[in-house]
Amino acid sequence: MTNSHITLKQQPPINHGGAVDRAASRYGIPTSDWLDLSTGINPIAYPVPDIENAHWQRLPLTSELDGLKAAAKQYYTLPTTDHLVCAPGTQALIQMIPFWLKDRMADQATKNVHVMGPTYGEHERCWRRAGYHCQSHQTDPADRIAKATDILSTAGPGSVVIVVNPNNPDGAMFAPDDILKLGKLANARNCWLVVDEAFMDCQPDQSVCSRIDQLQNTIVLRSFGKFFGLAGARLGCAVMDRNLATDLESRIGPWAIPGPTMVVGAQAFSDTKWQQQSRTRLTADAARLDGLITKNSGLALSGGTDLFRYYDGSDCVALADHLGHRGILVRLFDHDANKVRFGLPGTDADWKRIEDAMADWHSANR
Repeated sequence: MTNSHITLKQQPPINHGGAVDRAASRYGIPTSDWLDLSTGINPIAYPVPDIENAHWQRLPLTSELDGLKAAAKQYYTLPTTDHLVCAPGTQALIQMIPFWLKDRMADQATKNVHVMGPTYGEHERCWRRAGYHCQSHQTDPADRIAKATDILSTAGPGSVVIVVNPNNPDGAMFAPDDILKLGKLANARNCWLVVDEAFMDCQPDQSVCSRIDQLQNTIVLRSFGKFFGLAGARLGCAVMDRNLATDLESRIGPWAIPGPTMVVGAQAFSDTKWQQQSRTRLTADAARLDGLITKNSGLALSGGTDLFRYYDGSDCVALADHLGHRGILVRLFDHDANKVRFGLPGTDADWKRIEDAMADWHSANR
């Protein structure tokens, strides 16, 4: 066992959202009774169509994967499907890519990874697991692109810079031209740029996917489950140079995407009417949630996307506990106790539940 594996085992688990079972145990409330606002998943999911039994009973067909890729190509505005790799979730790609890239760079001595944070903790952990030297740069959003540029300008061949756009958890957005400049600098320096666009679906025009032909050393990660509200489908995509895509797809192997997931994914990627209606609703609901939280608490909006909101204040821990006693789960952060993230409620009943809980908080803390 290598030292990197030993170090990994000694690390505490990452505090992800969605741990309803742990909250249920802590507060003594059954998992079925919780309103989970701790993730950034669309609360009103894409309607799952009827799926023929054949898709459950046989191995997925190549033609079905081709159909999924064709729909994803249009959705992500890619030059061709050759730039696309589909996997069973973006997390699977985050775990696989470090080992795959390490094999490709076996002749390069530099194995340095720079994570522009604070951000999704699995990036740093998975690159460390593959034996890379990782450094997480705790940067203000306004300084993040400049810092990444400085790193790439001096980095040795094979170095990796990771940018999450929009960032999780603060929602900071970086213009596609800025990301393009980073990608071109990575090309020139023989380095790598990984851009995690898991929360980009609400603002698709800000993605760099359509310009991937200009970014030979850039890997863009996309998530299906968040915007379409179907995290259980386990579908994620990587967009990259076509030669890289062929190699990574070979590493993943056949039948990685379940047949039912391909049916749902192809239909959802093609349903432009549902997509636009969802974007409009999410924008309105994000503003509604901001009004509710700021009116009834001392918290201030600190960032976010149309899939989650990020608030700042000294009462975050106490408010999360107050909501927990009412079966409402929100997201606290190990890196800053004065931050809390809320996902969006979906149904009228969910909205009333959070409105009542926040009114109780306001009354108790006036």
